[in-house]
Amino acid sequence: MDKQLMEDLELIGGTLKPSSLRGCDEILIEQPGFSSRIALWGGHLMSFIPSGEDDLLFQSENFAGDSRFSRIHMGVPVCWPWFGAHEKNTDLPAHGLARYFRWQLAEAGHFKNGDVKIQLKLASEQHPLIEEMWTNSFELRLVLRLGDGFEVNFSAANLSDNSVTISEALHTYFKVGNSEETQITGLDGVSYQDKFAGVEAKQRGSIQPCTELDRVYLDAPKTSLILDPVLNRQLTVYQEGAASTVVWNPGEKRAKARTDLNDEEYLDFVCVESANALSNAYLLEPGSIHQLKMKVSWEKLTT
Repeated sequence: MDKQLMEDLELIGGTLKPSSLRGCDEILIEQPGFSSRIALWGGHLMSFIPSGEDDLLFQSENFAGDSRFSRIHMGVPVCWPWFGAHEKNTDLPAHGLARYFRWQLAEAGHFKNGDVKIQLKLASEQHPLIEEMWTNSFELRLVLRLGDGFEVNFSAANLSDNSVTISEALHTYFKVGNSEETQITGLDGVSYQDKFAGVEAKQRGSIQPCTELDRVYLDAPKTSLILDPVLNRQLTVYQEGAASTVVWNPGEKRAKARTDLNDEEYLDFVCVESANALSNAYLLEPGSIHQLKMKVSWEKLTT
């Protein structure tokens, strides 16, 4: 990392923790109003802790091995250029390539209102293994805005001569006090595909409990709410450039069957993902850019 970037990072209260995850550096940011961790492995926003509060994001204690494609359930993984299993080649890793490679810090600074700005970049040409697995050249950028809450602005540029079909998600793990008591609102009346049950249905009312769920809500609204009575807070999740919302939690039985999640950790999170999945996949033309944005704010629940 060049000297100017290191100086810019220091000016926003940032330090570097070398080779801390999969041999890649972490960025640690301390501000009066929050602290945050960002992993260059996978471009993960790992943690965002408002001062005096619990983390808004969940991090599993189970690292499930040290191989490149071992999953870690944490923060905001970037799933791109496919969501879920690859349609044609099941040997390729689930949820795409972006979350398994080292990203570069491209910018550290402030927005005009004082919010912290971190920009990360992943270019396919810098990773020969990516070019072997995905032959269409691309450049991804992730702009993080950190302040009272956080924003993730993800953009993907198709640098190849081919049109490519893209499905994607910001696979966000939100920390909750107890997923069995947590409630999600804002999706009433929206049709979804239940991947656990293998059926299509329409949401009726709110989602509670938030366990044993794998639902892709198609043509979803821009805003969802997570109501957490245990941590006494409401999280508002706003999305742009995303036609789908995915809600996931493995539940007790599936969590115990997994080797990459501790048995009781399903109680500590719910995934509410800003996505373009299944029939909401889209065609990214040569030379074009698609943006996917998620904004998360929080407030105390009123009693």
